[in-house]
Amino acid sequence: MTATATRAPQLFTCTCSAKPEPHLTSVQRILVAGAPEVDPQLVRRALEDVRYDLSLFYGPDVFMVVTFQEGEETGTVAAARAWATANDIAEEPRGEEFISANLIFTDPADRPAWGERRPVDRPTFFYDAA
Repeated sequence: MTATATRAPQLFTCTCSAKPEPHLTSVQRILVAGAPEVDPQLVRRALEDVRYDLSLFYGPDVFMVVTFQEGEETGTVAAARAWATANDIAEEPRGEEFISANLIFTDPADRPAWGERRPVDRPTFFYDAA
């Protein structure tokens, strides 16, 4: 994706059961980062888990974007981008948009931690995504 490419939208139509009608909500951007080398299967499994979790909350039409730091070409990022392409999920370098969650791989054999990014006055938490 080049710097001149169109960015994914900011909002999507949510079909969750929280409101009686479909409504606009933020696109779910997942920042992927980590180990230079990682088992691609771990990355794929973690992203599948995230997509499943998000679909439970936002409905089956959840709009998810895999995002990464510009210039970071680690094995983790490569595996995440390949998964996004194979699953018709948008992928783009990190911009100014709000990040919904972080998937961090710290070691090639590690299972990732999922952390929800919140404003500074709220805590960030991590749990096993695999």
